[in-house]
Amino acid sequence: MPAAARAPIRVPVEIDETTWEQEVGRLGSRSPARIAAQRERRRLEQEGVELSQLRDCDEAGADGTSLPGLYKVYVPIDSRPASSRPFAFVFSAARQQDRAFLRLVAFGERHPPQRTRSVYQRAHKRLHGRYPDQ
Repeated sequence: MPAAARAPIRVPVEIDETTWEQEVGRLGSRSPARIAAQRERRRLEQEGVELSQLRDCDEAGADGTSLPGLYKVYVPIDSRPASSRPFAFVFSAARQQDRAFLRLVAFGERHPPQRTRSVYQRAHKRLHGRYPDQ
């Protein structure tokens, strides 16, 4: 008998409306980043994110970011190589009573053109109250 296929492990996601507005609402209504984020939001909130899609953020990035204990998910969320997924959500682990989940920290471009803050710099600011170069 073939082994039963295991369902992927999924982690619940919560998206605070204020954080969403600060991270996604700042983007133009037709920007590729905003469209990508909006496309993924419903699925994240209803189904969570597959554990296999989560990556640890660098605790200490080359750009001065400090993101210990945070996780990133490349967007669009699919099986394509990371190099073809230009955006990311950054999440923190959270617990409320007996329920563990991920909480949105930041969203944006992973490696934007100069003079644009990356999602990792945005996450750093949300954690530390300033950008890494300030």
